[in-house]
Formats: sequence, C-alpha cells, structure tokens
Amino acid sequence: MSRRITGVSGPHAEATLVTAGAPVAAAEVAVVLVHGRGGTAEGLVRLADEFYRSGATLLAPGAVRSTWFPAPHDAPLSANEPDLSSAVDCVAAAVDVARDAGVPPERVVLVGVSQGGAVVAEFLRRRPRRLGGAFVVSAALPGEDLDARNIEGAEGPESDEGVLAGTPVALDSSETDPYVPVERVRATASVFERAGAAVECRVDPGDGHGLSDATIGRIGERIEALLDDG
Repeated sequence: MSRRITGVSGPHAEATLVTAGAPVAAAEVAVVLVHGRGGTAEGLVRLADEFYRSGATLLAPGAVRSTWFPAPHDAPLSANEPDLSSAVDCVAAAVDVARDAGVPPERVVLVGVSQGGAVVAEFLRRRPRRLGGAFVVSAALPGEDLDARNIEGAEGPESDEGVLAGTPVALDSSETDPYVPVERVRATASVFERAGAAVECRVDPGDGHGLSDATIGRIGERIEALLDDG
C-alpha cells in the first residue's frame, strides 16, 4: 500500500510511503527502509522479504524521482540542500507513523542503503534518540569533513556523549567500495560512538556495494531480538 507522506516540505513534499508486512496498528516492531539513488521504496520492500519477521511492519519512504539529494555524498552540505533536510524529514515522518500507531522509537529499526544510508546517518545525527537499531549500508554521513561533524545541537565532540543512548548502529561496507571510501565509513562510526551508540562497523573484503547476505542476516537478527523482547 502506498500513500503520500504528510508533514514534509521542500523537494520531497510529494514523497510517498509504502507500507507492507504487519498492519502498523498491530505491529510490535517497525522497520523503516530507505532506498538508494535510482531505487524505489517498492524495490527495497521486495528485498526485505529476505529478513522480514512476522509481527514487523515495513515503512518505506520513496524519494521524488528516486533521488534523495543531487550531489555526491562527499560534496559540501550546501550542495545537497534543501533536498537532504527534506529527505531527513521523510525518515522522521515514517518514525512518527510508527509512534502514532503505538510502536515507540525504541522498537523502530532503520535500514538505509547507499544514498539512503547517508540519509539514515544524517537522521541519526540531526535527531538523536534511542532507537531499536540502525543499519547504514554502503554509506557514510554526508558532507566534506566528517571529523568535524557533531551530533545536532552539540557544541563539540565532548558534548555528544550519550545522546544516542546505546542505539545499536551497524555500518556495513566493503574494503574497496567504488562509491564510499572505507575511511568515511570509519569516520562516521566514530561520530556515532562519541554520541553513545553501540556501534559495529563491518568492512568486508572486495568491492561489494549494497545489501550483502551477511547484512541481511544481521538485520533479521535485530528484528527478531526486538520481537523476542516484546
């Protein structure tokens, strides 16, 4: 099922939200899926069959024209605005759909792939809170100097501590990813570690880009763990 996302302004004001899995009003866990450049919400929902667990609802925002922001992820942030802010708002709106139906953020898992992973990372940076989990796949925080990036509202790295409150954050990439240098992935991991996330950074050999079998397995395990805790 697909419907327009409400409460989003800017370039993605006409974005849609695809829902699948358990009805959100009856779900125990929500999984927010954020596709990459050129992808679609429907396509990522189909891939989610490989890690879906009964009792979870799937919420997948779809970017206008299948692109969340226009410039490369390592371009100056100004080159990707206002698109990036609008994209973050789409993720926030999906989390709010779950919350309004009775699924709190602590039981929401974010999965972002490639450009969608950059959007998920930026959502975590701008709107830090305890979540059920986040998977940043073949992606890193957007912007030029990641060492200088802090969690939103913090005046410096020393004031970031604890704001992600132990949220499990997995960054999965490969050694020679053709689009995202591994140094950027590790720098992103450092930002979230400073903010109190439980970070696991997995760098596989090779040049793979996108969801690997190992990542699919870990997403399924995280969903299952939240369902078991319910």
